Amino acid sequence: MSIQIKKGSILVYRVFDIAEEVNLARVEELLKTESSQRLKFTRSARQAVIMRNAPVSLSLGALSDFSLPFASGKTEAFAKIWDYGVVSIQFQIPLAPGLNWEELIQLSAKLEQDTLIDEAARFRCQELVNVIKPALRDVHSWHEFEDYAVFFLEEISGIQKCSELLDQVDIARLIVAETSVNLADRAKKTILEGTYQYSDRDLTIVDWNSALVIEPSGLKEVPDIIEFALTHLMEMRYYDSLLDQKLALLYDSIEESRARFLSNRFTSLSREASARYIEFSEFIERVDNSFKVVGDYYLARIFRAAGEKFRIPEWESNVTRKINLFSSLSELLQGEVNVNRSLWLEITIVVLILFELVTTFMKIATGSGSG
Repeated sequence: MSIQIKKGSILVYRVFDIAEEVNLARVEELLKTESSQRLKFTRSARQAVIMRNAPVSLSLGALSDFSLPFASGKTEAFAKIWDYGVVSIQFQIPLAPGLNWEELIQLSAKLEQDTLIDEAARFRCQELVNVIKPALRDVHSWHEFEDYAVFFLEEISGIQKCSELLDQVDIARLIVAETSVNLADRAKKTILEGTYQYSDRDLTIVDWNSALVIEPSGLKEVPDIIEFALTHLMEMRYYDSLLDQKLALLYDSIEESRARFLSNRFTSLSREASARYIEFSEFIERVDNSFKVVGDYYLARIFRAAGEKFRIPEWESNVTRKINLFSSLSELLQGEVNVNRSLWLEITIVVLILFELVTTFMKIATGSGSG
């Protein structure tokens, strides 16, 4: 019996960094005329998933000018606003009933090449920012964004258990949107290492650019968890880029100060380095504390798996290393300040001694002249 998708959708994500911080309570006030709500998990999930400040979720309506082959119905747009300055735009594309696996792969490839979604996401994000701007602290616009796709399937004909799908279709080709070549066994094995199951009726395969989620209940908790990890990646990438810029400016300022004799700019540079260290340290703490997992529950494992696929630990390590550079620079600059102060003190003492000597000689000369 051939594999056919009887019910499902593709969840396409575009994640943007919009501000330093978001007051979610204020956002809810500003969106009181909209159908907004806080993200919630089921009771069993909450036992393993602790969310410090759940994002505000809202519907953005349908995309009237967007259509794809093998899709049916209107594409709906949704948004989540996170307190650490991230907006996630999600497009939910319903799949045509009876879609076969090869057609799903073709659709996956089409999505990889389509730029209309990028434009639509940017437009919807900017519209939202304009509405919630009073709730944003330090608004900024970064041209980069994170993109991701989740193939969310609720009903599949041709299998009794989800594990059978692994043997009957080429899941790896779907995940990487490959239509022209057959993947090597080693490449398939690497992709399928991210396979997880809670029961024989569900299945999750997570990779770095897309995921397959089979969930008969229709609950989107697994995509929500992956989306959460994606926002963390977005923040790490943003701050890594920002740190590079700030370090470059600081290095340039240090070189300029060194070129000036007895420059007193080291004091302000030391303060700036210390301030940046505190600022970025607070950011790391804010993101790390936004989400905690307890035990080895299914969602907790998927969150950790998504973080590993996105290389979040590596990004965080890189950001932390650069943050520590600010701390080291602050100490070095403070040393320069102390050296400058000592030098100025020595110069002052020498000047005072010279002044005293000159005054003494003048008195002696004046006394000799009188005699």
